[in-house]
Amino acid sequence: MARGTQVGRRTRASGGAAMWAALAVAGAMVVIPAAPARAQGGPVEGFFLEVPVGLGAPIAEGGYERLYDPSLWLGLNLGYLFALGGQVTIGPALDVQYSIGNVENDWHHGDGYEDDLYLGRLRLIGGARLTVGFGSAFLLMRLGLGLDYVHASWDESVYRDDEDDSDVALGIVTGLGMGYMVADWIGIEFLLDFPVGFHDEDRDDDPIDWDDEMIDLLASLAVTFVL
Repeated sequence: MARGTQVGRRTRASGGAAMWAALAVAGAMVVIPAAPARAQGGPVEGFFLEVPVGLGAPIAEGGYERLYDPSLWLGLNLGYLFALGGQVTIGPALDVQYSIGNVENDWHHGDGYEDDLYLGRLRLIGGARLTVGFGSAFLLMRLGLGLDYVHASWDESVYRDDEDDSDVALGIVTGLGMGYMVADWIGIEFLLDFPVGFHDEDRDDDPIDWDDEMIDLLASLAVTFVL
C-alpha cells in the first residue's frame, strides 16, 4: 500500500472530525436565541456547551512517546453549572475528546516493512467542573473519570497484510483553565489538561503495544456557549 493512502486516511478522518465539531457549533447556534440573558459580570451558571481545539503531546510511556508527535485534538464538552454563592459555580460535565495521531516518520519496527500506520485516541470522560468568576473573567478546574480508547492499524510484511490492535482502559483527566465571557451567552477559554490512560496490554509480537500509563499534556482554545 502506498504511503499516500496514509495521508488520504488521515485527511478524510480529520475532515470528518472537523465537520462533526462544526455541526455541534451550528446546533448550538440554533438554540441560542431561546437562551435567557445572563447578567453582565454574573456567575457562569446554567447549561454549557464547549468546543475545544487543541494540541496534545505525549509526556509518558516510552512506546507511545516514540510513536506520537504533538497531535491535533478535537472535543465536545457539555454540562450544567449550579451557583454556590457569589461567583462560584459547580456542576457535572461530560467531555468527549478525539485525536488522530501525528505519527513519527521513523516509527518502523523490526524489518521495516510496516507502513501506513494509523493511531487514534478517543476519550469519554464524566466528572465535575468548578468555576470562580471575577467579573466577566473566570477560572475553572475540572476532574473526570471514564474510558480511554486507543486504536492502531498498519500494513505488515512485504505482502502488506492489514493488522490492527486496540485497547480500552480507565481514563482520568485533570485540568485547569481560564476564560472570559465576551457576551451574555458566549465566552472564550484556554484549557490545560493532563489526561492519563491506564493501559496494561502486553503483546510483544506486535510493533504497537499499549502497556503502560499514557499521559498527555493537552493545551486547547475553546468557544463556550452558556444557555
